[in-house]
Amino acid sequence: MQVNVLLVGAVVAYIAFVCIVGAVSSKRHPAKDTKDMLIAGGQLGPIVLGGTMAATWVGGGTITGGSLAVGANYGWWPAILYMSFQSFAPLLLYVVAKKVNRRGSLTVSDIFNDRYGAFARNFSAIVIVIAYVGTCAFQFKAFGNAIWICTGLSVNISTIIGIVIIVSIAMMGGMRSVALTDCVSAIFITVSMVVALGSVFGEAGGVHGVVERAAAGTTDFPFGNYGALGWAALTFGGTMNIIGDQNFIQRMASGKDDKSLKKAIYIFVAIIFIVMFCSSTLGFALRTVFQDITSDKLFFTYASHAAPVVGCMMVGCGAALILTTGNSYLLSATTSGVMDIWCTFVDKNASETRKVWYIRVCLVLFAVVAYVLGKFFPDVLTIQNYVYALYSSAITPALFAALLWKRVTVQGATASIVAGTVITLANEFSGQPFGIPSAIFAIPASVLLLYFVSKATYKGPTEKDIKFFEEQGETA
Repeated sequence: MQVNVLLVGAVVAYIAFVCIVGAVSSKRHPAKDTKDMLIAGGQLGPIVLGGTMAATWVGGGTITGGSLAVGANYGWWPAILYMSFQSFAPLLLYVVAKKVNRRGSLTVSDIFNDRYGAFARNFSAIVIVIAYVGTCAFQFKAFGNAIWICTGLSVNISTIIGIVIIVSIAMMGGMRSVALTDCVSAIFITVSMVVALGSVFGEAGGVHGVVERAAAGTTDFPFGNYGALGWAALTFGGTMNIIGDQNFIQRMASGKDDKSLKKAIYIFVAIIFIVMFCSSTLGFALRTVFQDITSDKLFFTYASHAAPVVGCMMVGCGAALILTTGNSYLLSATTSGVMDIWCTFVDKNASETRKVWYIRVCLVLFAVVAYVLGKFFPDVLTIQNYVYALYSSAITPALFAALLWKRVTVQGATASIVAGTVITLANEFSGQPFGIPSAIFAIPASVLLLYFVSKATYKGPTEKDIKFFEEQGETA
């Protein structure tokens, strides 16, 4: 395959820009302790905060899996319905945003420890690491595909190049540099996706031309050619994943105040709605142009055929989507690994300096694990289903209950966390023997156990409950 010098130049230019912004931010605001490293000292304003939240969620999966893959493989309507749930779900974050910001928690496991105790904290930390390393795996695969199409290098070498870049950016200055580069990238991503959509429809003869060439069934409402169970697993798993995502817990703790948080969430919703609408429609339209190319390569394949300006914007946009999400999830997984596991069981008296170095070492270790994990799954959409099911069943129900339901018990939360984890991992790593996506039964089982076990074991507020809600300015 011939090297496309123009597209390679676009990727290099974007990466250089991000590295410069990250380096300048790191120099101006060096990470002095874990609070600086992980939540930017709690000083992010609404624009930067909204931008980094959006850039974190719309990652490499948006253009190689997720909404684009659903649009390409199954039709426009299932993709639009999927992205609608995903886009407006963050509004639910505002329900817990003030509580999280007041607590200033570094991780979900911090919240679990305060409400449920040590076992829930330790178990959830392991689950979060497994889920987020999986998320990093599909970002790495997406970057490998992008570099491969641009250069002809093997996908393996391309993926390793992407890993080195993502780890380097995350190491620079933690959340502050990540948030600033994310915000700049979010603006560029939004503009690029709109331009790409206009270009595709212009070349394909407009809406009429695309619909006329669409495969049978792909314009049918509501699920096109997607089975209802598969669509429900991806959609509801992803929706529950986003509202309980530790990345957003950390970012909400990074906000200056409640007013900044509210504005940031509106900015977040607006950006991801535009980007995911474009990716859903792009997938549907590009499938009518490239019938024999797998969905994870459609976006970058079109970029290599598009007009030079459009192609450069698309490849730069792809790099931005992948890098912003990859470094955020890698940093979040590392936070849990170091703060909730290593510093709990191994080095309990670690100084702030040692913790920062542990985080940097762990970034490299988890990146290697993510690369290996990516080999296990055949495509990006498959990894997304696994990650969504695991996090949405094991973490999100217990997290929302901790913050909002005063009658939840330790026993109920423990049953929920363990059941969600065991069911998902058993179903995924046994190859889904019943042919049913994990989220379809893992999420309901988790929620039902949380509710009924809590109802059976609740005997009034404990001292831990009273203290927990006092810290949020409430009564138990």
